[in-house]
Amino acid sequence: MSKPKLTLADNFLQLIRENIPSAEFRHESLAPMARLVDFFSPWQPPKSANRTLEFADGSIPLALRTPLVLAAGAAKQARCLSAFASFGFGAVTVGTATLRPRKGNPLHPRVRTVEETRAIQNAMGLNNPGIDTLVRRIGQARFALSSEGLLVGISIAEDPDLLPDESPDQNVLACLATAYPESDYLELNLSCPNTGHERLDHAWDRIRRLLGEVSEFREKQAVKKPVWVKLSPDLGDDFLATALDSVRTAGLTGAILFNTWPAAHGAWPGGEPLPELPELGRPGLLGGLSGHPLYAHTLDRIRQANDLNTGLSLVGCGGVETGGEASGLLAAGADLVQIYSVLAFRWLAARRIVAELG
Repeated sequence: MSKPKLTLADNFLQLIRENIPSAEFRHESLAPMARLVDFFSPWQPPKSANRTLEFADGSIPLALRTPLVLAAGAAKQARCLSAFASFGFGAVTVGTATLRPRKGNPLHPRVRTVEETRAIQNAMGLNNPGIDTLVRRIGQARFALSSEGLLVGISIAEDPDLLPDESPDQNVLACLATAYPESDYLELNLSCPNTGHERLDHAWDRIRRLLGEVSEFREKQAVKKPVWVKLSPDLGDDFLATALDSVRTAGLTGAILFNTWPAAHGAWPGGEPLPELPELGRPGLLGGLSGHPLYAHTLDRIRQANDLNTGLSLVGCGGVETGGEASGLLAAGADLVQIYSVLAFRWLAARRIVAELG
C-alpha cells in the first residue's frame, strides 16, 4: 500500500504521537483541536465538493458540504461539534451512544496507534455520557451547526450492561427515540467488537426483528430520517448479502461498510498476519483495528454490495487516507465516505482529501 507523501505538518503529528504516549488523551484532544483550527484557519470547501443525497426508502434528502463524514468514535462527547466543519467534514457522527452513561472498559490503555501499519487498536468499550447528555449538547450547538452547514448524526447501540429483565430491543428503541429528534441521520451499530459481549450482527433472527422495530418506529415519526446500519468487515460473502437483504426488507436507508476489524482474527482481511498486539481494556480483549490496511477490503465490499442492486445507500468506512481512495469508494457505489484513523497520521486529513477529490 502506497503511503501518502508526508508534509512537515504530518511529521509534526508523528512527533506528537511519540511524545504524548497516551493515545486516549490524543483522542480526547481532537475536539479542542478542531476548535483551535476553526479559530485560526476557517475553511470553505470548493463548490464541487457539495453533495445532495436522495434515498430509495423515502427518507428526507441530505445536503452535505463535502462527502466526508467523521466516523463514530471521534465525537464521543459531542463537544465543539461545529468546529469540525473547518476540519473539512460535511457531517459528524456522534457516539456511539447508549441509553445510559458508560465508563467503557476498565483497564488502561484502551487505545493505541500501530505505527508500522498506520492503524489504531481500539478497545474503549462504548464509553459515552449517555444519550440524554449527547442530545442536549447537540441541541445547544444546533445554531452553530446550521451556520456552518454541518450535519450531525447519532450512532446508537445496545447497552452491553442491561438491567435485570430489561429487553435488549427496548433498550435500543428507547435510545433511538431520544436520539431521533435532534439528529439529521442515525446509525445503528450492530457490530462493536470492543466490549467483550456477543456481537449483534451474528444473531440474524434478532437482527431482522430489531430492524423491523426500528423501521416501525420511524414510520410513526413526522419526519422520516435516514437510518444506516453499521456492519462488521469480517462478514463472509453470504452473510453480507443476508445482512443487506435484511436492511432492505426492513425498509431502512442503507448500510455502513464497515466497523473496525476484530483484532482477535490475528490477520488483516487479506490474510496478512497482524503485528503482535497487546490486550486492551479488559483481560483477553484485543478490540478492533482501523486504518489504512483495511482500504482494499472496504473497496472490494462496496463494489460487491453495489453489484447486489439492493437499492440501499452505501457508506464506505475503512482505511481511507487520500482523495484518490475516497474517489475510489464513491466511484464503486458509496454515497459517502467516513474517516477517522487517518486524522492521527495526516495533518488536516479531511481538508486535504477534499482538495484531492478535485
